[in-house]
Amino acid sequence: MVFAPKYRRATAVTGIPAPSYRGLAPAKLNLFLHINGRIAEGKHQGYHELQTYFQLIHYGDWLHIETTQTPQITVQWQAGDESILHQPSNAQDDLIYRAATALQQIAIEQGKLPLGAHILLQKNTPVGGGMGGGSSAAATTLLALNRLWSLNLSRSELQDIAVLLGADVPVFIMQTSAWAEGIGERTMPMPSPQNAPYFVIVVPQSTQFTHQLFAHPQLCRDTPKQEAQDTLSHWKTQAGNAFEPIALKESAAISDCFYALRAQAGFARLTGSGACVFAPVASEAIGQRIAAHILNEIKAARRVIVAKAFVPAERATN
Repeated sequence: MVFAPKYRRATAVTGIPAPSYRGLAPAKLNLFLHINGRIAEGKHQGYHELQTYFQLIHYGDWLHIETTQTPQITVQWQAGDESILHQPSNAQDDLIYRAATALQQIAIEQGKLPLGAHILLQKNTPVGGGMGGGSSAAATTLLALNRLWSLNLSRSELQDIAVLLGADVPVFIMQTSAWAEGIGERTMPMPSPQNAPYFVIVVPQSTQFTHQLFAHPQLCRDTPKQEAQDTLSHWKTQAGNAFEPIALKESAAISDCFYALRAQAGFARLTGSGACVFAPVASEAIGQRIAAHILNEIKAARRVIVAKAFVPAERATN
């Protein structure tokens, strides 16, 4: 799957040439996720403080955006590997829509005539899977419309907008795998581990709701802070996911997929707050063999994804 976005001139309904975009909104895996406590002061006071590593992968939703001369924003979902049953019934609740309207407000503040856009999302990333599909689509929308509408905002300025949409959105503005702290908004690009060129991701017949898990009484909230490089170097053996014990205890589907993947790959971990579980593998062929076995043997597995780890040299440029 090609990661680099494509910008081109398209003919709008009016017959006037209009810029358009088509590109991948890459999904992420949390190689580990530790909760260190609660933030004591500042604008995020009371929120959980965490440390994690966002591993981007060459898999995700596809976005096709065409600008319009009128300021109307429309967002349409199209079924891909996922159905569109979870599309927000209210457009204002869609992160893509909120990202686009936030940039429209910037255009107005810049004294420009606000343009519009028709945005088509091909839905591939599991909903409620902990792979950041909505956050990535929102960030990709910000990046694309910033260019299509000639707003010329820096990535830092886009990240300031992104954090208002959600804690995971800023990392996707960077378009690179990264260490993250705070509520997830303080990011530092770091190379991916060398021992994880591909990943097998099992999608269970289950979804997770992050806000409920953060409130769970058994959630571990006091993991000591660790150094980025040392933790990433030993992420499989000296790190974990704070939500994993709860997910395995409370969801039979997640538990079945987790232990089946661990038996086949020698490792398994929850991503985000779940529900997807993943393991690194040495090659795509190995990943496909594991995927075939799990799909044949584990009824709790809805589907299995085999994806290449994101490589910085392949990153999109703006």
